[in-house]
Amino acid sequence: MLGSIEQASARRAPHLEVGAPASRVLRNFVVAVRAVTPPITNIDLLPDGTTTLVFRLLDADRGDIVVLGPQTRAVYKRVPRFLLTVQVVFRPGGAYPFFGVPMDELADRIVPARDLWGRRADALLEQLVAVGTGVTQDPTRARLEAIERALEDRVLGPDVFEPASAAVARAAVRKLSLGGVTVEETARALHVSPRNLRRAFVATVGVSPKQYARITRFQRVVSNVQVARGSWSEVALASGYCDQPHLVREFRELAGLSPVAFMKRRSTSEMARKTP
Repeated sequence: MLGSIEQASARRAPHLEVGAPASRVLRNFVVAVRAVTPPITNIDLLPDGTTTLVFRLLDADRGDIVVLGPQTRAVYKRVPRFLLTVQVVFRPGGAYPFFGVPMDELADRIVPARDLWGRRADALLEQLVAVGTGVTQDPTRARLEAIERALEDRVLGPDVFEPASAAVARAAVRKLSLGGVTVEETARALHVSPRNLRRAFVATVGVSPKQYARITRFQRVVSNVQVARGSWSEVALASGYCDQPHLVREFRELAGLSPVAFMKRRSTSEMARKTP
């Protein structure tokens, strides 16, 4: 079966560890925690509705922490050398309470954590860089635990605020992720107007409900087993598109490539999702 982008990354980058957060507090907000070590030379940042916190250890004495906002269009880039990358991938709508800004302000951006957390980001970065083999037998695990503790402190802190509309947006995420339902039908099911749903969704997820529905449909194509067999008409119908031309048109808008060109790239490139 043709796997997802995460599975493709794991096959091409043997030093990739992926799992759920150890913290139970974070599991409602975070879909995956990853630790990545070289060799990785190229990355593909694909639209999927998620936001990611990334720590990179550039060398023994330097690192950085950034936030990757939700992507509305794929970005393909080369990766500088690094010793380790830790990624915390938030569920669509899950990052909102951690960063203190409407998520659409982070869309298609790479933002230094210091711009969002101030001195707390500086303190965390200093702690993560300082971890070494003299401190623990497993420095990667120590860094993962330190990041999770920082996120726990953030979401449980007294200054965290989230409007009630965020819960509506997350309920809409769950419905739209399943496919087969329009934004208008989703709004009616949640007893809100399409306008109010859009407002809540943009602030909580970072993209509009319509854009998110397009992204989830695109992700179904990326993961569809029939792509490997070249049956694009079947893939289009199975993924929720009207027909093959509809699939190709939206795929080009989101991936910047035709489906065939994208799959060829995926089969020949090293990819690590959500690393700046």
